[in-house]
Amino acid sequence: MRHTYRIRRRNFLTGAAATGFAYWLQRFEALAQGAEPAKRLLIMHHPVGTVKRNWACTGTETEWQLSRILAPFEPVKSHMVVLDGMDIVAPGPGGGHEKGTVVVMTGVPTRELYPGNGGDDPKAAGPSIDQRLLGITPALQGTPIASLQVSCDDRVDVREISTRRLSYTGPAAPMEPYLTPKETYERVFGSLMMGGSQNAAALANARMLRKSVLDFGLSDLRKLRTLAPSSEHERLDAHEEAVRALETELDQSAQGSGSCGLSETPQELDPFLDTRANRIGNGVYSTVDADKRDDEIHATIGRLHFSVIKAAFVCDLTRVATFQWSPGTNHVSFMGMYPGEPTSIKMHHPLSHEFNNRQVPEFLTNVDTWYSERTSEMLQSLLDTEDAGGGNLLDNTVVPYVTEVARADHTFYDAPFVVFGGAGVGIQGNRLKQYRSRRPVNDMWLAVGQGLGAQGFTSLGTRSMETGPLDILI
Repeated sequence: MRHTYRIRRRNFLTGAAATGFAYWLQRFEALAQGAEPAKRLLIMHHPVGTVKRNWACTGTETEWQLSRILAPFEPVKSHMVVLDGMDIVAPGPGGGHEKGTVVVMTGVPTRELYPGNGGDDPKAAGPSIDQRLLGITPALQGTPIASLQVSCDDRVDVREISTRRLSYTGPAAPMEPYLTPKETYERVFGSLMMGGSQNAAALANARMLRKSVLDFGLSDLRKLRTLAPSSEHERLDAHEEAVRALETELDQSAQGSGSCGLSETPQELDPFLDTRANRIGNGVYSTVDADKRDDEIHATIGRLHFSVIKAAFVCDLTRVATFQWSPGTNHVSFMGMYPGEPTSIKMHHPLSHEFNNRQVPEFLTNVDTWYSERTSEMLQSLLDTEDAGGGNLLDNTVVPYVTEVARADHTFYDAPFVVFGGAGVGIQGNRLKQYRSRRPVNDMWLAVGQGLGAQGFTSLGTRSMETGPLDILI
């Protein structure tokens, strides 16, 4: 019997070697033999810092209250660590949002600028933290997709690179994110089809016909059910359900009958392109008013991107992802956020340059709270999703919630950072950490690396950029 199983297993793996189904079978067998739940890293970025007086929480480390901006995170407070007293230590050339993005994400000083690009666009001098940890953390490795990078909007005034990229494979080697959920979907679920993500045309045709990608591999799926131990059928069902639920959501978007409100499956955002196919802002910094609101489509794109990431986590197709709402130099417009003007439409970053206007801090607070609301909804979905091997997805995922400047005036001291996660990644939640002696952001990354089991990750950047891991682990 065991011999027969080996033969059938070998034949299945040979036939399905280029698809994610082969990986699933091997993962199920490992879980059946007592393997630990997967550990994951998801870095989420929101732009333009915060308004500190409305972000800062009150209380002691274990008895504390969420602030106005962070109040939407109440449902995930048990998995939340607020870091108060953090600095972005950013030596080297570059503008505020530009250098801040690069240094926060790489942990090393900038050294030189790209020519042109506004004159303040710094090159990364090393790999980003997600790629660095991926390379030295066995628990993050071995999945069909090494990592995912997504962005919900990347419009800026000039074609600068630094604010529009979170991930780097090495010095001056940015990784281009997927800008639409359609692209993210094709990358992730193309891995379940023979030919992998290169078979995007067949995948797109399947979606046009409302046919599931799982149906393309139905024969493989049936074989997998006969091969997998009966104890693993429940996990296989959960994987299939996650993929089909995501596809249903995309289909509802395409039909205009779902909550997304889109007329078709999300495509490239053509209104954000100029005649030369460059993604640009809809004005310069002195222009703060917009003709149309972006916040509704912005929320939709973010939610659909995250749905794909979550399904990829459920299926264990990847364990590392970066999610950027928009660059710090964005032109995303919001309606009803400006005090006393419920119908006005204002652009986020351009208006932040008028910080001395007494109404602007309230506008920025409203926008930052909006991002908290949307991000909390996403984290709640991780908390509500059972993870194969035990716990829920948020238990086993560390989620640093970062930004590139402390506030709109481009300063770097006393910057707002939050870390979400649970016991599976060593995070002890429901805590307010108030560091009276200032701590650099690299101390957060060192602690994250420890929680994930990174090997040899004991320092990052220059001496002035780290003092040791934060005390946020169990």
